[in-house]
This record gives sequence, structure tokens and C-alpha cells, in this order.
Amino acid sequence: MNTRQYDQCVLRRLQRMRKYTLRLMVVAVSTITSLFVAAPMASALTCRAGGACKVGDVGPGGGIVFYDAGSLKWWGQYLEFKGDIQWRVPWSPSELAFQPVYPSPVGGVSVLRQRVLGKAIGMGRKNTVAIIGAYGEASDYAARVGSKVVSPKSDWYLPSKDEANVLYNYLKLVGKSSPNAAKSANINLKFTKSAMWTSSEAGNSFAWFQLFVDGTQFTDANGIIPGLSGNKTSTVTRQHGGSFPPMPLIATPIRAFPESSGAPIPDPVGEYAIGATGPGGGIVFYDAGSHQSWGRYLEVAPLDCEGVKLAWKPNAAVIPPLYVNDIGGLTAARKRVLAKALGAGKANTALIVSRYKAKLMYAARYAQDLVCHDVDDWFLPSKDELDLVFNNLKALDSPLGGFDKGYYWTSSEYDNQNTWTEYFTDGQQFDRVKTLSANKLGPQRPFRVRPIRAFG
Repeated sequence: MNTRQYDQCVLRRLQRMRKYTLRLMVVAVSTITSLFVAAPMASALTCRAGGACKVGDVGPGGGIVFYDAGSLKWWGQYLEFKGDIQWRVPWSPSELAFQPVYPSPVGGVSVLRQRVLGKAIGMGRKNTVAIIGAYGEASDYAARVGSKVVSPKSDWYLPSKDEANVLYNYLKLVGKSSPNAAKSANINLKFTKSAMWTSSEAGNSFAWFQLFVDGTQFTDANGIIPGLSGNKTSTVTRQHGGSFPPMPLIATPIRAFPESSGAPIPDPVGEYAIGATGPGGGIVFYDAGSHQSWGRYLEVAPLDCEGVKLAWKPNAAVIPPLYVNDIGGLTAARKRVLAKALGAGKANTALIVSRYKAKLMYAARYAQDLVCHDVDDWFLPSKDELDLVFNNLKALDSPLGGFDKGYYWTSSEYDNQNTWTEYFTDGQQFDRVKTLSANKLGPQRPFRVRPIRAFG
């Protein structure tokens, strides 16, 4: 082989090696690129691992997400609960039975308002801290045992009144067919035989608790159970009429996530402040902060437009049930849960009036027919709407609206025979027979109707 032939041979080898090297480089680059592109898809975080969450998911604490506020609030966005952890304990140590958690005004906020504010979503953690601060660490009671959970998070607490209520609503809507997430988290959904303590104080010796039989929230105060001086040291509920036999009082922890500011935000600043006169001549009692599907503001009719001694259902009316089971859809029980919500009152009222063709006057018809201060779009408030009326107008140091201390009707049906009412002495909400126009037991107070309207 001469020199020229040798050089040509080497050149051909180099060319082949270059092509082979380039192919290897292309394969390597393609492989690396595919790894980087595919990685996010393969490693998308679950709710439990810190990713996006939806109601029914297993949360970062290993509990079930039962509430989504829709966006980040001062307390967080989601709530999860540990239904597999339950203690049968009192609300307070026996030696501190009558010691209030809120003994004096703080920052100009009275004891009454502190207790009312302590019922809201987001307040459970603050309530729990306040209770432990008042009662110490020496014994086991609801707030203390709830705060000691480490599974795997350590920021669990006793839910507030409204947090316990949305937990009930979730369990009612889910029913016995809980999602697979619930099974993997070992969640015990059988709350129906128990009552759950909330962290919301109702009085010096009374606290709110939640029944999971039907969603009723009791304080046992204000003579509802005659002769009872307090309930904070109880581990079993008292007899509530014939429908609610004594049942264990339990503590079950919840937690909020993700972390947020931890400081309650001030009320929205809009055109109408709470307590101002609305365009219908009523009193503004709620501002959603922005326009919602039903409006932005809610106002309640003034005292001179209140209906007195009205039944929810005219005695002579014989009609089909308001709600029936849908084949493959919502059950009547679940429809009733949805009908309790903020924004449901107007639709509830229209449904009731469409069913009752009787010419007799009754609660929903009174509200719908009302022309008050030249405005005619009033309706009967839902359970949650009427509770806002009580919290924001009646439960003030100087109450607004001239409300009676008796019962007011809501538009939210309890069952075929009964409807939710609100007791305006202390804000407890009870089911009452639809045909009643006054309570049976003393003091004899007529049932009342205070219509509301939405605007904005």
C-alpha cells in the first residue's frame, strides 16, 4: 500500500467514526431531552405531596379534604379531617368548668363579639390556642388532645362551629360511598352515633357541639334543657326532645393548609357597609366582597315589614314533597343540604311557592309577595343566610333590626314534615314542624318571617 492509498484509507475510517459519533450524540441528546420533558408528567405532585387539591383527596396531613374555599384566605384554602382519630373527652377540665375562654374585651372587641367571631370558618385554630392558653396542659380535654396529633403534621386543632358544619355537609353529600381516597386514608365516616365538640364557646359554661345525625348544632344554653348550668364538662349529650337520645361527645381534629398570613382580614370595603341602609330600605347584613352568581350584598327587611305568627306550610295544603330522589342523581337528603347554603334562599322560596297553590298565607308566600319600601324582590332566607342575619345584626352589643328573641323561619327544608328555624335568643338552629305558627312550650312566642333580598 503506497502513501496515497494509506491516507485515503485513514480518511474513510475517520469519516465513518465521525458519522457514528454524531449518531451517538443525537441518541444521547434525544434521550436526555425526553427525560426532561417527561419528568414533570411523571412526577406531578398529589394533594398529599403538596400539589393541587380537590374535595375528597387525601391531604398533606393524611386526612380527607372536606372543604375548599376556592382561593387562598387568611387561614389557608383547604380543610382536612382525621376521622380515624376520636377521643371521648369533655370540653374543659372539671375544675375550670365555669372559667370563660374569653373573659374580657380585647382590642375593643367585646366578649359577645369574640364568641360570635369564633364560630367562623378559619377560627378553629385560634380558638384552640385560646382554650389551651386558658386551661393549660394538665389534663385531657377536647382542644388539648386535638392539638397533640402528629400524623404526620403537627398543626391539628379542634374545628370551629362553622368548620364542623361544613364537615357535616361534606359527609352528608358523600354518603356511605366514600371516595377511594377515604379508604386509603383509613377514614372513619361513621359519625352518626356521636356528637362532635367544636372549639366555639357559647357562654362561660357552655360550648357548641355538632350532631351528625341531622346537622343540628347545640349549645344547650338559654333554657333549652331546663336546669342545666353548663355542658363543658360533659362526655355525653343530654336528651334533646324525643329525636336525639344521649350520645357520646367526641373530639376529632382538623387542619387548614397551605399556610397563610394567620391574621383575619378586615371586612370588605364596598359601597354598602354592614349595618347600612340598603337600596330596599332594609339593613345590609352581608358583603361577599365581589359580585357572585346571586349578587354581592344581602339586606334584611326592616321591622315594619316583618311577618308574625305565620306557619311555614298552610294547614290545608296537601302537596308532593319538595325534594325527591333523582334516578342516578342527587337524593332528596343531599338536595336539602345544598338548599341550606348562602345564595339558595331565592330559589328555595320560588320552589316552595310553586308547590303550594293554597291561597292561605304562609312564610314563603309572605316573603315573595312582600312589597316593602316600594321593593318587591324579597325572599325567605336559607338556613345559612338567616344565620348571617343573626351573627351580623342581632348578636351585637347594640343589636340592629329589632329582632324578637323567638323563632324565625328559613326556606331550608329539614325533611318532609319539618323545616329549619333560627332561635334568635342565641343563634341555635332547630327543626320545627311546618304547620306551627308558634312554639308549643313557654314562653309562647309566635313564629316570625323576616324576608331578605340580594343586590349588587
